[in-house]
Amino acid sequence: MHKLNLLLTLGVALWLSPFTSTNAQTWNTVYDLPSGVCGEMAQNAAGYVFAAGRQIAADGSSTAIVQASGDQSTNWVVLDQYSEAGLNYSHNRAFAVDTLTGRLLAGGNLNNLLPNGTYEFDTLWFIREWNPVTGVWATADDYSHLANNVGQASCADIMVAPNGDVYATGGGALGTGLGWLVRKRPAGASSFATVDVDYSGQTPGAGWDLGFHSGYGVFAAGEVNGIWTVRRSLSGNLGAWATVDSFYTQRDWTSGRALCILTTPSKIHVVGSAYKYRNGNHWVVRSSSDGGQTWDITDDYAPSIPAEARGIVHDASGNLWVCGYSIANAGGTQWVVRKGTPGTKLVKQGKQWVQVETITWTNIGTPYQLASGKSALPNGITIDPYGNLFVGGSAADANGVDHWIVRKLPAQ
Repeated sequence: MHKLNLLLTLGVALWLSPFTSTNAQTWNTVYDLPSGVCGEMAQNAAGYVFAAGRQIAADGSSTAIVQASGDQSTNWVVLDQYSEAGLNYSHNRAFAVDTLTGRLLAGGNLNNLLPNGTYEFDTLWFIREWNPVTGVWATADDYSHLANNVGQASCADIMVAPNGDVYATGGGALGTGLGWLVRKRPAGASSFATVDVDYSGQTPGAGWDLGFHSGYGVFAAGEVNGIWTVRRSLSGNLGAWATVDSFYTQRDWTSGRALCILTTPSKIHVVGSAYKYRNGNHWVVRSSSDGGQTWDITDDYAPSIPAEARGIVHDASGNLWVCGYSIANAGGTQWVVRKGTPGTKLVKQGKQWVQVETITWTNIGTPYQLASGKSALPNGITIDPYGNLFVGGSAADANGVDHWIVRKLPAQ
């Protein structure tokens, strides 16, 4: 029997049981895999927590893997291992759950990684899909659209819309720079097609994350020519996309990248980093209450330079949770998690006092490194149905070896 089918058969009663926590607001490392990198986290309504990334072998080769826990992170089971003959590097950077069909999707890139840390040739985009009927994983999209065999293609995020349309975003290059790319597989279709692309520049560009809003359609967040970019489409079809945020002010803010988007009924939130004039890269959260027509900076955080927000989720109470990094006093990057609590305040506008929405931000727990002075980088964040918060990424040990790390903040 396939591993996930077995888990569903044996564990559903345990996994759906009520959960309460008496623990204080303290982070715990619930999974530590030496020689690995967690690239994305997700969950579903049945209580499963998923982590996707890559496992690194002793010879330096890596395999894309998907893991799942059904008991709120006590035990983890590998659901998929993927590599291709002749390519020694395989990495899952994206993961999504199709709530309509129960399908699982994972995506990333393939290549040969050389001893000097560079790729031998162009990376190849892939998406893998698990079918709950057959219990089998298969390649759903294998994409590389490169000019003169130069460039990179990598899937960075996957999203399933409520109607069953599947979207994927990442980089797919023509020329020497990364290019913004969004691909779509309509509900019921068997293949993906490109619906939004920008190969306009030779500087960094890629889609990093996707979101869906019932009133405003599909959103993609990333960077184009090194500038923080958010694009939107009501239909998600080719030719129907428009930029709704190009965060660039010639005097104050210049280069930047949007890395994660959260859509709620009332607001759209996008997190990432942007370069502030004569200062450096700041952790930035931008929010819109009108579907992207206007945006405000709702968090500008720079305890050290550089700093970057990398993931965002919200809980049942409407609080925002953002993971990212700053620079530790001992050196190296460190995991940081900030909580945004919505509220209001009185502001005088002309002769009248009016209530204005606010978000109050606080750091939750101490910043995290596996070894002092060694870099740690969070890549994914999710909240399970019980209110447990999970953050996954990588952290180097004292010898500089990256570990696949998942940390948990128990429900309060």
